[in-house]
Amino acid sequence: MRVAVLGQGSIGRRHAEIALALGHELSVYDPDPAVAPTPSGASARECVERADAAIVASPSSEHAAHARMALELGVPVLVEKPLALDAVHVAELEVLARERGTMLSVAMNLREHPGVLALSELLCEGALGSVLRASTWCGSWLPGWRAGSDYRKSYSARRELGGGVLLDVAVHELDYLLWLLGPARSVSALARRVSEMETDVEDVALIAIELASGAVAEVAVDYLDRSYTRGCRIVGSAGTLHWSWEEESLTRHETSGAARRRTVRSEVAPTYRSQLERFLRAIRDGESAPVPACSAQHVMAVIDAARISSREGRRVVIAPAVTLRPAGVDDSTRILAWRNDIQTRRWSRDPREIALEEHASWLARTLADSSTRLWVAEVDGIAIGHVRIGPQTNGSAEVHLALASDARGRGLGAAVLTQAGALALADAEVTLLCAHVKPENHASLRTFERSGFRPIGLDADGLVRLERPSASVQTAKLRSRA
Repeated sequence: MRVAVLGQGSIGRRHAEIALALGHELSVYDPDPAVAPTPSGASARECVERADAAIVASPSSEHAAHARMALELGVPVLVEKPLALDAVHVAELEVLARERGTMLSVAMNLREHPGVLALSELLCEGALGSVLRASTWCGSWLPGWRAGSDYRKSYSARRELGGGVLLDVAVHELDYLLWLLGPARSVSALARRVSEMETDVEDVALIAIELASGAVAEVAVDYLDRSYTRGCRIVGSAGTLHWSWEEESLTRHETSGAARRRTVRSEVAPTYRSQLERFLRAIRDGESAPVPACSAQHVMAVIDAARISSREGRRVVIAPAVTLRPAGVDDSTRILAWRNDIQTRRWSRDPREIALEEHASWLARTLADSSTRLWVAEVDGIAIGHVRIGPQTNGSAEVHLALASDARGRGLGAAVLTQAGALALADAEVTLLCAHVKPENHASLRTFERSGFRPIGLDADGLVRLERPSASVQTAKLRSRA
């Protein structure tokens, strides 16, 4: 295969060296010609166009745009963590990959580590009974990461490049924790810059998680520890597992009091090789992505919740999975009920109660309009609301949302808007979504902002206009720079 590697920092060079060692052809791109002076890729797009597989190892702030570029070209892509800077843009990439039928996988090499694999094996065997609590941690001294380089210039230390310990270190710990123990239900967190390092990002984060299983977990990560520490401890009804990176060991504590210790090497290089082998093998054999984008979306949902929790000092609920299906005439009664709900009417531009005949006529027109998309949102097969996007004009489409009264206050509105926005923006002709909300409707404003919309001012009617551009806009900027 011909493998394109975008970005030639330390991790990009590692991917390139492995690809060559595995016998593949290579093309590389880096915006700095001093870093990657090869003529193999005059631009990021040209580098990917000639490839059978792409690896995105550029700064975190460019991951989503480079991944979208590869997907639009139909090239299977492996993206370094984080896949995007928030769950909203992850969802957009996931939908685009699914609609284009192109593989999108995330580089989570700790899933290939002997320590994590040993934990997985024992959990699958039921060695712990019911899991009750878990802890993961990782700490190290950021200025000592890369010999001979200035940490202040690294992406880790700079917010505009997607830095900070949440997007950098915590992604790995959260990924394998949730992979082992299942999804999160709620999050509380504290993320701060507490050192005197010259950064503009958080250098420590403490995250407490309630898992959907009922177990509780904590994740502690930092850029501060002068030693390197990493590991995991899982406590169950029938024992405890403790993995230590430093001691290269996994210890199983049984209910009898006995402790069984086994060696698990902490050498990291084989994990990168195994990860790339699995990705390229999946392409060759037509298999699914080794680490699918949906995993990254849930990790980023937890990180988004941690940011909100740290900023607002409250526990944040993670919304359950939402599915959207096209609305039909059989949904007429429920859509009308949601539209005529007293709270919905209070915040609508038109607060009057809509009559059945008027609603039926509107629904028929909407379903027949190819420039408008109307979906019913469901959780576990139960309808919770509807979302309408359109009509689409000059690349812009307006979004309208209505939820059932018993679906409010659970984070479901943002989940619906995130999925609907991703579906709408997968259409190359739609480059901007907009919404208009009354300034006093603080709940709706928060909901739209959590789903990627940003307020840009008041319109002529005194409503707050919010906009969410497509990642393709960012991709176009990258193309112009490349």
